[in-house]
Amino acid sequence: MEYVRQRGYPVPVVEEISSDGTAMVMEYVKGPTMVRALGHKPWMIHRQGALLASLHHQLHEIPAPDFVPPAPVGHGDRLLHLDLHPLNILLGPSGPVVIDWPNAARGPAAVDIALTWALLEAGQIPDAGIRGALMGRLRGSFVRSFLRECDLTAAKTNLRAVVEWKIQDPNMSATEVRGMQRSAEDHGRAIHS
Repeated sequence: MEYVRQRGYPVPVVEEISSDGTAMVMEYVKGPTMVRALGHKPWMIHRQGALLASLHHQLHEIPAPDFVPPAPVGHGDRLLHLDLHPLNILLGPSGPVVIDWPNAARGPAAVDIALTWALLEAGQIPDAGIRGALMGRLRGSFVRSFLRECDLTAAKTNLRAVVEWKIQDPNMSATEVRGMQRSAEDHGRAIHS
């Protein structure tokens, strides 16, 4: 996080790390996650989709440091977040802040974008009730707004391999796994047609 912060990327300041390296204290960022903000202001969906793409592009301009491992899919020298989606973006008073960096890796930018695409299409929306139902209905518009700003050809080329890797994650629900597999199949057919 400090590496990207020094390069102008929006992350919380790390204020303290325990001597054994297992705990850290970070700057408090006052503001909702992007998901929560969209639940309150669904008319911002296109702007927020473009913002998510912009955060990817800004990150992928940063060369990966030697201390991050290679991505599980693809080869490249860009810094990847590998979990950059609306639940990991806080909309603070000074702008967006990206959190949750344990998966950071080195690889091609298209892998990060493909993973976000798969998560956006198949991830479960955490807010139940009316807001959750509204977000479910607006999901396609958000995904299209995100992808409109990305290299779709490169993302499609990496989508199947990214999904095959991600569905091995024990934190993925059966519904999310099926959704990601369906997404990879649907978009895979589009690649070859």
